[in-house]
Amino acid sequence: MTTIEDERPPTPEDRRLPAALADGAHPPRRTRGWARGTVRTLQGLAGAAVLVGALVTAFARWGSDTWYAGWVGAGIAAALMALAAPVRLLLAGSPGGVISRLSGNAMLALLLAVFAGLFAFGVSGWCHEHDRDQHATLRVSATVTDCRSGPDSGIDCAYHWSVAGRAYSSRAGASDLWPDGHRVSVRIDPVHPERSVVTGGGYWAWWFAVGIGALGTPLALGAWWLMEVSTDD
Repeated sequence: MTTIEDERPPTPEDRRLPAALADGAHPPRRTRGWARGTVRTLQGLAGAAVLVGALVTAFARWGSDTWYAGWVGAGIAAALMALAAPVRLLLAGSPGGVISRLSGNAMLALLLAVFAGLFAFGVSGWCHEHDRDQHATLRVSATVTDCRSGPDSGIDCAYHWSVAGRAYSSRAGASDLWPDGHRVSVRIDPVHPERSVVTGGGYWAWWFAVGIGALGTPLALGAWWLMEVSTDD
């Protein structure tokens, strides 16, 4: 038997029920969008950290704690920057062209790290060699032994010299494969005679690394930024 209560029209609360149920499907989508935006922002911050680490390394004293810290920081930031791309891919709702764009994103992130690192290495190396050259003002006679030649490293020899009765030795580049016992004139730092000898003032080759890094870094950064602008993941 049908009662009046069974046939009553739906109340406003009843009409809102389907909408409330439908809204229940929205939070996961909003959460995923928030996650994508967060990862995207963190990737951008990691890219900035790569550049900061490279600059710190470039102008820090060669081999100092700050120099190593810059390398470590830039390396970690570069890894996070590259790893953010597959995370964004997993969070993307529709693959399609997003896959290729985010793969390119990861490659450009690695290229940015390589070029920035090359720039930092070149500047730091040039400053280091220039500093050694400026402080090596004392000429001494050194005995050469154990000269070696490599396809990448060129010729290097072991040099042995003495200052104030104390003997020192180090390996450095050479212009020829001299026999053991050959005597040459080298320059050393009179304040720190234990440091490696300076056999010449030519350290212009470091500028190749500086030039490649200086050109490649803004190009990789610009390409990465353009891809970010065109990617809607």
